[in-house]
Amino acid sequence: MSKKTESRPIKVRLIYGFLWLIARIPLFISQPVMSFSARVAILVKSRSYRFSAINIDICFPEKTTKEKKDLVKKSLIHTFQIAPEIAKAWLKPCIADWLGEVHGEEAIKKDLANGKGILITGSHIGNWEVALFYLGKTFDFTCMYRKPRYQEMDDIICKGRCKNTTVMVPGDAKGFKAFLTALKKCKVAALLSDQEPGKDTGVFAPFFGHPAKTMDLIQKVESKTNSSVYQIAAIKSHTGKYDIYLESINIDSELAEVEYATKLNQELESMIRKYPEQYQWSYRRFKLQPEGRSSLYK
Repeated sequence: MSKKTESRPIKVRLIYGFLWLIARIPLFISQPVMSFSARVAILVKSRSYRFSAINIDICFPEKTTKEKKDLVKKSLIHTFQIAPEIAKAWLKPCIADWLGEVHGEEAIKKDLANGKGILITGSHIGNWEVALFYLGKTFDFTCMYRKPRYQEMDDIICKGRCKNTTVMVPGDAKGFKAFLTALKKCKVAALLSDQEPGKDTGVFAPFFGHPAKTMDLIQKVESKTNSSVYQIAAIKSHTGKYDIYLESINIDSELAEVEYATKLNQELESMIRKYPEQYQWSYRRFKLQPEGRSSLYK
């Protein structure tokens, strides 16, 4: 899951300066600007637009052409608008004010009290930074992540996320060991499971009816730690705040890898279908395909 990083201090200083500026602009100014940017991306048929359109077209064959276009527009606006929120989440202490209602917390507390570790997963839906903040604010929390390309950016991200109990561990051998240790000590640990694991790991399993390379890490971790598995999503409500949804995932960890991955994708898909406009459809979820199948993205 982890990848090699390189040092680009000057480039990252420029990125940090841009984030610093965005973080200090009020959302009532920055978000309309980002909404306009999303509409421009649609007009010029940008990569984010094209990938979103392809994904939505194949995942929702039952929708009309107009419904698909509307969903592409709404999802891109949401994706663009959370960019200034992420900058603020990393660089300013304001994210606690964004939390709305929490659903499903008591079940996790009960499992913890009964001596179970809690393995949290989820997808690129809503605002993952808000979900991470909630978990770190509420529990003794460890998060596994994929390192960014530039080492200096890694430092910014980890510092931005570790404002409470959160401990960030990379997806390498050392990080994986720390991740397992946290769960065996009956703590809460999380990683996204709708990311492509790479060519040499994971299995192909249906996602919205189409083969998608799916990580087998959730199954392996559950088997090794006997943890309870939950899905989390931080969904923006009509109030402008993010409601936290925690849903139990009960899949037999002894199943064959493809069968487990299929059921896990179904759980993620169920949440996405409830709030499709808040899913990051611009992510190339079907980039890797089984041998003999052509790429979906041109």
